[in-house]
Amino acid sequence: MKTTLMLLKNIFGRAVTVRFPEAPAIHPGYRGLVEYDATKCTGCSMCAFRCTSHAIKFRGTKTELKWSYDAAQCTFCARCIDGCEAGALSMSSQCPPVYFTAGDLKHAYVTPRVAVVPKPTPPTAVLPAIGEAK
Repeated sequence: MKTTLMLLKNIFGRAVTVRFPEAPAIHPGYRGLVEYDATKCTGCSMCAFRCTSHAIKFRGTKTELKWSYDAAQCTFCARCIDGCEAGALSMSSQCPPVYFTAGDLKHAYVTPRVAVVPKPTPPTAVLPAIGEAK
């Protein structure tokens, strides 16, 4: 009986999908493709370490950084973005394009390594020992 009722609702009910040119509204919390900003990257490789699906590959040499991202492997969990302290990664709010073969959405970047200048440490004051005269 339940199957017949469900079948009648589907036949005589209204459509719940939208026609092709239209698209449903994108939710504000939508997580799309990972976007990489090479100018902000420090080369810490924390994004590749935190990527559980191994969609991000990172290799750093003395002179350059090689960063690649394969959206076909990505689970869009945003752990890589949470781990990027430099803010070099973000997520696009656009839906990913349709692809037909593996590797169509793969992106690779090779950028020169930028020397990170350490912050100067403030001088420490030497305090006299207890009971010692000035």
